[in-house]
Amino acid sequence: MLQAVLLAALVAAPLGSAALFLPVRLHARTTGTWSAVRRFAFALAGTVLLAVAVAAVLRLLGASEHNLVAGAAGVVFASLIWLPVTRRWSARAHLCWASSVLLFVVYLTYALEWTFHSHLGPASTIGGFLLWLLEVFAGLLACAYLWEICDALGTEHWRRRITPATPLSIPYRDVPLVSLHVPAHNEPPGMVIDTLRALLRLDYPRYEVILIDDNTDDETLWRPVEAWCGRHGVKFAHLENWPGYKSGALNYALRRLTSPDAEVIGVVDSDYQIRPGFLRRCAPAFADPWIGFVQAPQDYRGWTQARYYRRLYYSYEYFFAVSQPSRNEHDGAIFAGTMGLIRRVALDELGGWDEWCITEDAELSLRLLRAGWHGLHVDQAWGYGIMPLTFEALKGQRYRWCFGGIQILRLHGRSLMPGRRGKSNHLTAGQRWAYLSGAVQWYGDLLGLLFFIFLLAGAANLATGGGQLFRKLTVYLVAAVPVLVLLGLVRAVALLRRGTGASWRDALGAFFIWQSTSLVVARASVVALFARKAAFLRTPKTSEQTKWWEALRANWAESALALFGFAGIAGALTKYDQLSGPLLAGLLLFPTLGLAAAPVNSWAARRAALPADLRERRRTEYRRDRRAFAAGVATGGAVAVLGIVIAALALLFTGHQVRTPDLLGPAQGSPAATQSATPSHSPSTTPSATATPSSSPSASPTPTSSATTVSPTSSATGTPTTSPSTSPSSTPTASPSP
Repeated sequence: MLQAVLLAALVAAPLGSAALFLPVRLHARTTGTWSAVRRFAFALAGTVLLAVAVAAVLRLLGASEHNLVAGAAGVVFASLIWLPVTRRWSARAHLCWASSVLLFVVYLTYALEWTFHSHLGPASTIGGFLLWLLEVFAGLLACAYLWEICDALGTEHWRRRITPATPLSIPYRDVPLVSLHVPAHNEPPGMVIDTLRALLRLDYPRYEVILIDDNTDDETLWRPVEAWCGRHGVKFAHLENWPGYKSGALNYALRRLTSPDAEVIGVVDSDYQIRPGFLRRCAPAFADPWIGFVQAPQDYRGWTQARYYRRLYYSYEYFFAVSQPSRNEHDGAIFAGTMGLIRRVALDELGGWDEWCITEDAELSLRLLRAGWHGLHVDQAWGYGIMPLTFEALKGQRYRWCFGGIQILRLHGRSLMPGRRGKSNHLTAGQRWAYLSGAVQWYGDLLGLLFFIFLLAGAANLATGGGQLFRKLTVYLVAAVPVLVLLGLVRAVALLRRGTGASWRDALGAFFIWQSTSLVVARASVVALFARKAAFLRTPKTSEQTKWWEALRANWAESALALFGFAGIAGALTKYDQLSGPLLAGLLLFPTLGLAAAPVNSWAARRAALPADLRERRRTEYRRDRRAFAAGVATGGAVAVLGIVIAALALLFTGHQVRTPDLLGPAQGSPAATQSATPSHSPSTTPSATATPSSSPSASPTPTSSATTVSPTSSATGTPTTSPSTSPSSTPTASPSP
């Protein structure tokens, strides 16, 4: 019966996901009793239709009446138990969530049963159980991504969303005094002055502007800015050998330069062009005395001319168009730094900015919420900055974000665990989940690399004629693997397109931009567990005249792993006449393309057309982070590549031969057919078996951070069988969790 429910979930999850992205007519009324009744009725009707579709597929596959009823009943039960939780969602979002979670739960139950009922030796059982724990972690990551998808696309009644039509106004005489702080470090003076000019044109009666130059080591960069500030009444300070990096500079401005009457502190990065209505729109939100911070979206300029920058723009926009509104609905929005306002009394109560964390903005918002303050995200963008103009700068940024996210998890992880609210921790369950899932999702890239190791080892085993490495899969599970892989990929790209307005081509390109940074993020997620301070990646100097091999050199670790991946694909295809060969090649294709995209994106960024001012910024971008970067990049990349190769070889020479049952038998209500053990020199002697690991990426970007990640959410098992048996439970199987 369990196999029948698993098969039903494999049918229901793709149907539910497809329904979520179909265009529908928007309802004018989303609140009130009638709207709630309508959503409930549509959810019930959709559940019935989905159950009928599942029953029809099971009937076509020849399932028994008992298993047909079990599969359809499983879909109905999963839908009904989630109705109270998803009552504000559309029926389509509800069905997508319920059917996908059903697939996760049933698969994990199925995998655990096979692990402990396979007559394995103690070591193999322990190994299989540890691998199952990895799959559980992958399933939790997938659920976090999926919740965000369904919440963003399916919520009909937004209780806290601040759209351009939402009234936010107070009498002109009551607006708070705002102190805008602009930190700068090794920035081109013309760009900084343009930012200050825009700030002086704000349509707001009470504000001041403070420029803090943070340890710029070239006097020719900060002296012109100092002179301009002196002529235009802008407070200026140049800090020499000042500790704390950006946080230290902001604390200096807060404690030594800010007007005593200032009630609100704003942060604006030195590359942002602010529209005049920024403060007039956002500052009135502080009329609510418990609003601790307000965050407006970060937007960018200079991205329309080149394909690479267009795709990078959409990858950034995902966080503010999809993630932040969903988090804001549960009062779990992140303060993202620039384009944000903070209540000064709240900032003072918490002791200012914490200088130990390199993502000081997100860390501050968590402390504010924990202290009982509330945050707001507004949908409308009011400022336009500059994205990283080289791919290497993007990698450095992603490294910082991931390292800072894990720093927050290390220090505040206990307060994010489920528990009661108290005087020292006012976080609600929704706020805890928003910040915990956002931090943990950084490990999706590390998880993807672990599965990449299994895939490489499986490919090497297959190419050399081995048959003893990984559990084999029947036709039933072989069919499930590509379904889960494609489901995660299509769902992620479709959400990116729907949330940002990108074309399908640009959405796919944006998705692979984040995939191409997976190695550096995986490294940061490990280093941050042990290091107290970040060792950033060095951004090499670049220009339009750079050679193509310099892009390979700057991303040599990703390029090397991509070559291993292509070699694995070629090795798997040597067994093209077996199910195992094409399946393993297909599973390797996605992570390999993601790694190969790193030098491609690097070359595209270096050659992309930019206006004159941004070309100069791109040529000197490496200087901005030179002070904070460490020189151990080559060593870190070498260790990552060497570790992956060694792990793959270790897996290759530690496997054992396995048996494979025919799982279609139990699904049809009949005993499983017994299959003989496959000789070690032939990885697949029956058409229903394959000796490959399974890896299924489930994608959703984010910015955890403050940006959409994709996390692979499947794995492969390699535990041996020690005692043959004719029972289906004698053979463990591996299949991905989306």
